[in-house]
Amino acid sequence: MRAIERTRKNVLYFSIMMKLYFRLRAFMSYFPPHGQGLVEYALLILLVGIAVIVMLTLFGRGVGNMFNNIIANF
Repeated sequence: MRAIERTRKNVLYFSIMMKLYFRLRAFMSYFPPHGQGLVEYALLILLVGIAVIVMLTLFGRGVGNMFNNIIANF
């Protein structure tokens, strides 16, 4: 008897999950992923900006001194 009850519960849970899945899928079809590329470009620009800030922090004075020496010897 318990096996039949478990089977009925499993079928009921599966039925509910499938209904939920199809409703969510229908809902998400109203929102196509047009902005995905824009977000990726924004993240890429953010990463490059952080890299530039780190590089300038680490090598800023040395690069500045190098350009000053070039200008002074020109």
